[in-house]
Amino acid sequence: MMALDLKSRFMQIATIASCLLLVGSLVLLLVDHVQWLSNYSAAENALQEAEAAAQLDSAANDRFEQLVETQTADSLRLKRRERVLGIAALVAAGAFLLLVRRPAPAKPPLPRTLAECMPQRSGETTPAEIPDSAGEPSTQPSIDLQPLREIVAREGRESHRLIPLLLAIQAEYRYLPQAALDELCRLTEITPAQLAGVASFYTKFRTKPCGKHLVQMCRGTACHVAGADRVLEEMRRAFGIAPGRDTDPTGQATVNSVGCLGCCSLAPAVQVDDKILANVKVEDLPEIVDYCHDKPKKRSGYLPFRKPTESHSLEATSAEMLLDSEQSVARIVTGAWETTKAETLEEYERQGGFAALAKCLQHTPEEILDEIDHSGLRGRGGGGFPAAQKWRLVSLQSGEKFVVANGDEGDPGAFMDRSIMETAPASVLEGMLVAAYAVGASRGVVYVRNEYPLAVRRMRETVDRMREKGYLGDGILGSRFAFAIDVVEGAGAFICGEETALLQSVMGHRGTPRRRPPFPAESGLWERPTLVNNVETLACVPWIVCHGSEAFATFGTAGSPGTKVFSLAGKVQRGGLVEAPMGTTIRELVEQYGGGVAPGRRFKAVQIGGPSGGCLPAELADTPVDYESLRELNAIMGSGGLVVLDDTDCMVDVARYFLEFTQHESCGHCTFCRIGTRKLLDLLEKLCAGKAKRRDLEEIETLAHSVAQGSLCGLGKTAPNPVLTTLRYFRDEYEAHLEGRCPAGRCKALIEYRVTQDCVGCTLCAQHCPVAAIEPTPYRQHWIDTEMCTCCDACRTTCPENAIDTFSTAKPPSNTVTPNLRKQPQLV
Repeated sequence: MMALDLKSRFMQIATIASCLLLVGSLVLLLVDHVQWLSNYSAAENALQEAEAAAQLDSAANDRFEQLVETQTADSLRLKRRERVLGIAALVAAGAFLLLVRRPAPAKPPLPRTLAECMPQRSGETTPAEIPDSAGEPSTQPSIDLQPLREIVAREGRESHRLIPLLLAIQAEYRYLPQAALDELCRLTEITPAQLAGVASFYTKFRTKPCGKHLVQMCRGTACHVAGADRVLEEMRRAFGIAPGRDTDPTGQATVNSVGCLGCCSLAPAVQVDDKILANVKVEDLPEIVDYCHDKPKKRSGYLPFRKPTESHSLEATSAEMLLDSEQSVARIVTGAWETTKAETLEEYERQGGFAALAKCLQHTPEEILDEIDHSGLRGRGGGGFPAAQKWRLVSLQSGEKFVVANGDEGDPGAFMDRSIMETAPASVLEGMLVAAYAVGASRGVVYVRNEYPLAVRRMRETVDRMREKGYLGDGILGSRFAFAIDVVEGAGAFICGEETALLQSVMGHRGTPRRRPPFPAESGLWERPTLVNNVETLACVPWIVCHGSEAFATFGTAGSPGTKVFSLAGKVQRGGLVEAPMGTTIRELVEQYGGGVAPGRRFKAVQIGGPSGGCLPAELADTPVDYESLRELNAIMGSGGLVVLDDTDCMVDVARYFLEFTQHESCGHCTFCRIGTRKLLDLLEKLCAGKAKRRDLEEIETLAHSVAQGSLCGLGKTAPNPVLTTLRYFRDEYEAHLEGRCPAGRCKALIEYRVTQDCVGCTLCAQHCPVAAIEPTPYRQHWIDTEMCTCCDACRTTCPENAIDTFSTAKPPSNTVTPNLRKQPQLV
């Protein structure tokens, strides 16, 4: 103890001494420098005078030489003094730093639990915020880890099985408990860092407890234009969910939104647990709230889960959703759907399934590649890249190869791939077998959206049955060809529709796109050559092999041969699936197949290609739908989703919606996409709120071009397309928003709801108003309190007399009479 005190005292004295030495050295150096500056001018003048005198009188030479020697000696003495003081200052500074230096802190310990390093996703309710039945805050309940051990034994311990493991854990516990995640890291090869990164990236995963009921509001394009945003806002208010939270105070319901449920013909769609509700409106919310709170229905005979729809029933099959036109058109992908009695492998065999596989095994891989090349088949996933070119590039590679079917149909407003995988999964798998034989692959993966549980189940069932019947495995159909297929679920990330991000997800990583080259055809899954095709592309392959490339090329156009499956949704009388030849015009799809818009409404535009596509006006409805024609209009076909818009839809709001979607789904890898889309969204929100200036409109256009040019992957490069196309074709609506007007009456900040003189006082609007902004006055003209009104649209949709209109707040209409609340006339 005494030795430690002496050492400490010595360190203190040495520190003080070094500090004094440092300060003293610096002070002396400063004094010498000041003194030298003050004497320099006088010494220089004296030397110049002595030199001049020596030049005039030789007798003065001795004095001049003596002065030179004296000044030189003084200068050398000063230099030596500076050197000594400088060295002393450096030594003192070094000693001082050594003495006062504290030992470097040890590395922070690894977190004891995974939750300590998990970022909290906005909107998730913390455990302390979910009260129990008595109203007291409760923490996460203790869990039984035995199901987790069974999940690990079933799914595997390898790191690339992380996403299937997390999906199984969430299905078991309804969220990802901390204890389960910690145990998962101990039982498998997965590190806490990898687990935290993946669990925080995909929107499907939640690390906080979920309410008793899970309510998911579809935010697809068709649902958005049908009023999903208003329904979601009022639903949160009805459950009493605070801003920034997703679970109600009682813990009975968790409400969140999903990109698209694939039920676009039933918009707006809501999923409550495992039930789908169709055409949900604000007036339906009390029934949903009562159901989640386990209360009996208030209205006898009203069943929201069997609510009649204006298009297809909830139990409608994909075949029943096929739309016909007056002209008979051959179908390549959906041709056998109407005669399909059951979605089984035996039914597919009865219809001639696997004849293409048997035929291709009798030819060489090169002959199959030539057949696909002559057909002109192009990728149906959005890019339109020639399929044969991609196949040939993979076939030229050596070593183990993969074939991946991209079923991650994330475009809001599209449900073609879901229908194909649910109705004819064997056609996709047979196309994979043909592709694998042509390129020399031995393993395949089908990647399906987690939001399509029926497609996942049927794909897995079909793979198992094909394995049992010898269509998968070794020696397929008695040949030397061997191929195996795995079905992988996604976890809720739109970016995984991009092929490099999809491959990262299959390998158990965050779905982040990578730079190309190398292309997946050269280095894909586990750095092996990988062929990635959309499920519809693969579903076309068996037909081409059986009927020949020339028969396929007779459909469509020269640059875009074949047929295309489209999904038709939005403000159209008949929504559903359409398989039509490439080159069919937009007008034919909307009017002949979809029956046009509702009577009394005006066909305004069509949104094609999802968030990456564009909005084309009705004036361009005669444009052929093929890759070249749409590219000339700054739009793309995408996966084939068409959302019809009428005169009640605001094009500025549509552009804002798509920017909100792409900004939320951006992986954040590149700056232009991460920050550029956020800035664009802020500007569009200002515009929809009536707060934008003229310079904001100019900045929107400039920034949109910059984001398109500077982004890394297809999502960022095409994200500004809805903005650019609406600016190009609907600039007048942008100009109106600068003036504080919304011509379509959609933007809530720019409109008011008012009751006209057609009101008969039935009180239905007051009964359905969720915020009591309308006082029920039977048989009298009603009045809406604009201060309380949330513009939920419930009053307008329930009014049987169409006596409620929306008006722009910029210019109040002169022909609207505000009722006298004190003395109301009775209406007969």
